Amino acid sequence: MPAYGDFSQKRVVVCVVACALGVGGCAGHATTMQGVRDALAQNDVEEARARLAEAGKGTDDLLFALEDGLLVHYLGDYELSNLRLEFAEQRIDELYTKSLTRAAFSLLTSDLVLRFEPRGIDVFLINYYRALNYYYLGEQEEALVEWRKLASKLQFSRDNGEELYYDPPFFDYLVGLGLEADDPANAYVSLRLAEAGYRERGRPPPPGLIDNLMRLAAYFGFTDHLQEYERRYGSIGTADRVAGRDGAAVDPGSPRGSSSSALEHGAVGELVLFVEEGFVAPIVEINAYIPILKKREKQAASEDEERKFDLAMTLADEYAAGDYEHVTLAYEHAELAYILPLAFPAPGFGSPAFDHLEFYVNSDTVSAEPALLVSQLQMEAFEDRLLGIYAKTIVRALLKYAAAEELENKAEEETGNTGGDVMGFLTNAVNVLTERADTRAWLGLPHRIWVARLRLPPGLHDVTMQFGESALVDLGVVEVRSGQRTFLGHRVF
Repeated sequence: MPAYGDFSQKRVVVCVVACALGVGGCAGHATTMQGVRDALAQNDVEEARARLAEAGKGTDDLLFALEDGLLVHYLGDYELSNLRLEFAEQRIDELYTKSLTRAAFSLLTSDLVLRFEPRGIDVFLINYYRALNYYYLGEQEEALVEWRKLASKLQFSRDNGEELYYDPPFFDYLVGLGLEADDPANAYVSLRLAEAGYRERGRPPPPGLIDNLMRLAAYFGFTDHLQEYERRYGSIGTADRVAGRDGAAVDPGSPRGSSSSALEHGAVGELVLFVEEGFVAPIVEINAYIPILKKREKQAASEDEERKFDLAMTLADEYAAGDYEHVTLAYEHAELAYILPLAFPAPGFGSPAFDHLEFYVNSDTVSAEPALLVSQLQMEAFEDRLLGIYAKTIVRALLKYAAAEELENKAEEETGNTGGDVMGFLTNAVNVLTERADTRAWLGLPHRIWVARLRLPPGLHDVTMQFGESALVDLGVVEVRSGQRTFLGHRVF
């Protein structure tokens, strides 16, 4: 007879130990990305990509595609960026078909054995970056496809009753800006959805959005819509100014005047500036301890899965309410059956780079505003799932504890107290090794995205910007064409 139980017992322990070692490797994405972020903080995107490639070989392929796709976007390799992001988008679609085997195995080990699945606004940002990539490549039709795909995803989100943070009005606003020149009808639909979204959230829509709506309402002859917006917002459209070549502010005239194009503003074009700044908030791992009182011991050890899950939900609710912040002080030793050591994911903090941003075109100054609070939205989406994460983690810990007890008892029956002690030590060690919080997230994303819009006469324009107390940053020369919209993006780490 084997020293520590039969072959099947040893095989279980060996297999789970092997899995634990593999899970430990998967858990390193936050550590990997810290090195990548350090390089980005030095504005060295090439070094950041080299660190990602070296350390990310064993990471989830979807997560690697998202991170690398973003880095090569910043490097200006827009074709490769789109290949990476297209792979990520396809893999996300595949994840709708869940792997039952992996899901069941995660109850024995960790959520890290599951495929990484983006949450929150990740799926929308993929199309934002792909559309910009195609725009910079001069492939306007492909860019339009991405804006339409984004609109479709947003509608799917609404149809499925997803929370507001999954569908911020910024993305509908983007779709409207991207489609207006070639598809004004669908652009108008998206802009109306954006305006309604801002109001639903108790926030005033950007003046430029109202200007677009008023102009398009007039273009299509929607007099009732136009009157509705005028009653609600007044004559916002005329507040937009145009920087003339000599730096003087020029009134473009009524934004609701008739024109041959839905986008035309007389003899001007428009420059839309996106600035992404800082780093999105990470998800971090924290250690937690949940006490199992003697009065709950039978329920915890019950073979009735429903009773065990009910207990896990109760413990999760109590933990979320802060009941176990001082476990050792809250209970007498006699009341405790045992304490579950756990690893939970927790929201971290975003890293903003500045709080004020201005652009200078010719001698005109335009202030930008934060348009998408990436960290805030991602953390709200994450926190909405936390109670479920707590419950699943607690169930997994209860199952591991019960399995460890069973193995220890069998080993003790077959080999005596020593064998039982050794088996108990091994299985408890495996439980600790395999219990890792899933902190995977798309960590290359910015903390916020700022937007500024400026109407300009056709021609070449020098664009510079200043954030905080920094020196002026030269964004180069941008060509603006009459009746067209030009997009320009920049990342500040």
